[in-house]
Amino acid sequence: MTTLSSFFLLLCIIAAEGQIFRRRYGPPPVDVPIGRASSPVWGNITQRVDHFNPADKRTWSMRYIYNDECFKSGGPIVIILGGEWTIAIEGLMAGGVYDIACENGGYMFNTEHRYYGKSQPMSDWATENLRYLSTDQALADLAYFIKYQKENVKALQNSTVLVIGSSYSATLATWARIKYPHLVDIAYSSSGPINAKLDFYEYYGVVGDNLALASSSCFEVIKSATSEIETLLETEEGIANVSRLFKTCQPINVTEPSRSFFFNTIADTFAGLVQYAGPGDIERGCFQIENATGSNVEKLASYIRTQYGDSCMDSYNTYVDEYTPTNITTDMSRLWLYQICAELGWFQTSASERQPFGNTFALDSFTQLCKDLFGEKYGEELTSFSVKRANIFNGGDAPEISQYISVQGSGDPWYPVGLLKNLHPTKLAFFVQGSSHSADLSSVSESDSTQLRQTKLAVRETITKWLAEIK
Repeated sequence: MTTLSSFFLLLCIIAAEGQIFRRRYGPPPVDVPIGRASSPVWGNITQRVDHFNPADKRTWSMRYIYNDECFKSGGPIVIILGGEWTIAIEGLMAGGVYDIACENGGYMFNTEHRYYGKSQPMSDWATENLRYLSTDQALADLAYFIKYQKENVKALQNSTVLVIGSSYSATLATWARIKYPHLVDIAYSSSGPINAKLDFYEYYGVVGDNLALASSSCFEVIKSATSEIETLLETEEGIANVSRLFKTCQPINVTEPSRSFFFNTIADTFAGLVQYAGPGDIERGCFQIENATGSNVEKLASYIRTQYGDSCMDSYNTYVDEYTPTNITTDMSRLWLYQICAELGWFQTSASERQPFGNTFALDSFTQLCKDLFGEKYGEELTSFSVKRANIFNGGDAPEISQYISVQGSGDPWYPVGLLKNLHPTKLAFFVQGSSHSADLSSVSESDSTQLRQTKLAVRETITKWLAEIK
C-alpha cells in the first residue's frame, strides 16, 4: 500500500532517508507490560509456492506466532495478518487485539506474509521470482493456514475465525472475508486501503489538510519554499545553493525522474510526520519550521536536515542502485515496491491542489521507477490493468461484505481509499476525527480522545456480539 505507513514507527516503518516510497505501513508499536510471564510461541507451516498450479509442487516454510494463554474452549481463532514487515511477538502480548482476544477466550495467531521476514518462498528477489508475491497467493496462504490449524489443533475445529489487519494487512483482512467467507467469519480493518488506485493524489491532499489545520502559516512557508526552490533549480548557481542547503549527497540532478525524486523526498518527510502523528506532533514540527531563521527555503531546509541527522539526502540513481540487487536482505523495500508496481498502485503523487509541494512529482516519475527496478514491462499500462483487476475481483470502494468493521482517521493520509461510511448493520465504518494511522489498534487509554475511545469500545462490543451470534 505506498502508500500505502511506519506503519508505525512501529513494527514496519523503515526510516531510510531519501526514499520516494518511505514505508508507512504496519501495526502501531505495542508496549508490553513489564513482568508479563506468558510468551508467544513460534511455528512454521509448509505452503505451496504457487497455490494455483497443481503441477507446481514446490513448497516453502511460512512462519507464524501463536499464544493460547487466553484461550477457552469454544473460543475464536484470532489472527493478526502480517503485511510488508517482519512479524514480532509483542502484538500477541498486549494491545487492542490482545484485549479483544482475551475478552472472548480467543486463540491468537500472527501470520507472516510470504517474502517478508523469514518467510521466503524463493532463493532471491529477482523479478521473475517475485511473480508469486501477490495478494491472491497471500490470501491462499491464509486459507490453507486456517484449514491447517483447524485440522491440527483439536480444540479449534469449530472455532469462529476473526482476522485483523493494519494498513496493507487490513486490505488482506477485507479481501479474505470477501474471497473466503466459509473460512473467515469476521474481519476488522484498521486504516485499511480497500480501493486500489493508480494515482493516489488524495494522499498528499490529506497531508496538506493536516499541516494547514495545525498551522496555516506553516503550510504557506512550505508552499512558498517549494515554489522558490523550483525557480532556483533553473540555474547552476541555484542548484548549488539548494544542494548545499538540503545537504544532498550529490549535486541535485534536475532531469527527470531525479528532480521529482528530490521534491518527493521533501514531501515524504511531512507524510511520515502526519501519518503517525500523536497529539501535538504536527504543531511541534511546524513550530520548528516557523521559528527557524532565514528565508522560507532556509527554514524548510533546516527542518529537513534535522530529520536526516548526520546523513545526506540521496539521489534517485542511488535509490535505484540500492533496490535493484536481488539478494534477500533485512530491508524489504524492494518487495513492497514490486507489489505496488505489479498490482496495487497507490502512487502518492503531487496532483492534489490541497498540498504545499507544488506539482513536483507526477505519476510518470513513479512508473519510471517501476521500470528501472523491475523491467520495461512494469510501466503505467501494466499497473493500471492490475489495479482495475484488483478492484473488479475485490469490490473496490464498495465491497459486498458482512461482519466487517473498518476504522479510518482524519489524520491518516490513507483514509481516502478506505471504507468511510456504514453500508448496512454488519458492514460498519468508523471515521475518527484527528486519529492517525491504526491508532485504534492500541488498548483503550486515558490519552485517547473521546471519539477514539468510543470507537475502540464500539469495535470490541461489536466483535463480541458477532462472535456470540455466530457461535
